[in-house]
Amino acid sequence: MKENIILQAGEPAGTSLQRETSSPLRILVVEDNRYIRQSNAMVLHHAGYHVDTAEDGAAGWKALKTSRYDVLITDNTMPRVTGMGLIKKVRSEDMTLSVILASGTAPTEELEQNPWLKLDAVLMKPYSAKAILDAVKEVLHEADSPQVPGSPDLKDNNTFQALKPGSEPVQCQANPPRRILVVEDEPDIRRLNAEVLKNSGYHVDTAEDGKAGWEALHATRHAPESYSLLITDHDMPGLSGLALVKKVRAARMALPVIMATGTLPTEDLMDRYPWLQPVATLVKPYSVEQLLGTVEAVLRTADGSREQILLPPIPPSDGGLKL
Repeated sequence: MKENIILQAGEPAGTSLQRETSSPLRILVVEDNRYIRQSNAMVLHHAGYHVDTAEDGAAGWKALKTSRYDVLITDNTMPRVTGMGLIKKVRSEDMTLSVILASGTAPTEELEQNPWLKLDAVLMKPYSAKAILDAVKEVLHEADSPQVPGSPDLKDNNTFQALKPGSEPVQCQANPPRRILVVEDEPDIRRLNAEVLKNSGYHVDTAEDGKAGWEALHATRHAPESYSLLITDHDMPGLSGLALVKKVRAARMALPVIMATGTLPTEDLMDRYPWLQPVATLVKPYSVEQLLGTVEAVLRTADGSREQILLPPIPPSDGGLKL
């Protein structure tokens, strides 16, 4: 199904974003990872392009058959119709549009065997927002990426700002900026979350799993620049998100935690151990707007409520009074 990009969390699917420029160049983004799809669409939208998205090659082909586009940006490994399968359909129909393959796997052998597929550019995941804009500008032979009022200038920046139409970037009010640790084992989500938060004014560090996250937290726990917020996935190899939170609380760290995951811990576990309860949760797939809104809300109240964050009871010492 073809999608219009959605910036405001909670808008109904199919809501169209209106362009402030006349006849903008049209781009179709085909990507089965919803978070990457929405983030790429948001970057391109704020650079001045008209953007539609599709969740796989089959939906992408349907969109291409019903609308005209200047650029197709497609992942390769997708259900139903792959990116290469979609490109074959495009070239066999002699559609005149530029094609950018943005994928984690480069089908080198297939491209060598089918030179008529004529890719205009290839982006290997993980790629930055600047890289995708540069690729689009290159295939369209544009001197400069188009801009719309209020859009971010990414010429010398590998990251991007997520904005609502007509709004200013979300800025971190603290000086120096609040420090956030993002713990996520999925590289694309980890990178995109970091980019969004950095360009909203936060200092962001990342860790690829719970073990690396704990090492980062433990190393800075007594430093002046210790973390203001932990954002962690739950289902990770080695040390899960919940196990990480357990170590944080056992170390008496009253750090706000946002659990951003596809599988939440059971309510029964949270009831038995209330100090493991995160301040907020984000269920995958979540939008960039939901991420920024949740972070802003948590940090807005964090300074005055850290003493209210539950910590596990202190076990009695040997020889102490035991109740």
